[in-house]
Amino acid sequence: MSEATMSEMTMTSRIEQLRQQALEQVRSENFDEALALYNEALSLADDEEVRELITINKGHALIAAERTGPEVKALPMILMRRRNAHHTFLSAYALMYTHRLTSESKRAIFYGQIALDAATEAQQKFWRLAVLNELGIIYVNDSQFAKAIECYEEALALLNTIGDVDESFSRVALLGNLGYNKLLVGETQEGLRLLHSVVDEIRAPHGKADAYIELCYGYGDLEQYENARHFGQLGLDLACEPRQVRNAHYLLGEAAYKMGDIEAAEFHFEELARYYPEFRHLKSLLFAIDLRSMLNLKL
Repeated sequence: MSEATMSEMTMTSRIEQLRQQALEQVRSENFDEALALYNEALSLADDEEVRELITINKGHALIAAERTGPEVKALPMILMRRRNAHHTFLSAYALMYTHRLTSESKRAIFYGQIALDAATEAQQKFWRLAVLNELGIIYVNDSQFAKAIECYEEALALLNTIGDVDESFSRVALLGNLGYNKLLVGETQEGLRLLHSVVDEIRAPHGKADAYIELCYGYGDLEQYENARHFGQLGLDLACEPRQVRNAHYLLGEAAYKMGDIEAAEFHFEELARYYPEFRHLKSLLFAIDLRSMLNLKL
């Protein structure tokens, strides 16, 4: 083997090492470190296909960091080239993700379908699993709950075929998402069963707060208001963002009102009204109208 060939192999190995290190930094949400590694890899790479892969990876990192750049703008052109199934999947997935973040559901679903087709073509179950989960989230945000259920059920069926892998987090997330959507289409008992099956396995306070608030919603549907208040309070105690606080106060207020606990209902509705100072009579409206059918706990 010539010295030039050995040098080329060493360079290729170094570029891939940098790319893998960058991917790890993205998973840890260390985006500045990841972007620096991608820049170094791009400075060393001269193969067009390798540069395209790094560009896609860097574009996805920028999107995850809620930034933009030339690599993000390059993604549609890369997708049009369809160099191979891997690059098609990665660029379509990144575009699906960015349009989900900007609440452009139709575009997100369009790119999600392309990513799904590429995953199927490449016979990559993990890719398909990732897309189905993302599509489920997009359909939920777009209030297309029946389609979200289809995605989550297909993802769970696929997960069962993958074999001996460490997929506990994926299964917990999928079952939780499926359970929530079952509540929204009126399959309340099944939704509660699914949520109870995973709530103790959820480790992140943010995710556990969502699950408790969803249980509160479900028990309210069954008119089991003591249970609703119990789980709603647990969710409120763990709430990590305004969306969760608003949802918990509304559902707790509704449950208290239905139990005749007007003092507690007033407290929760007043707390909710603080988020909407432009609606001066919101508290009175909440006592008069049940808004549960209009509620999407993910928004």
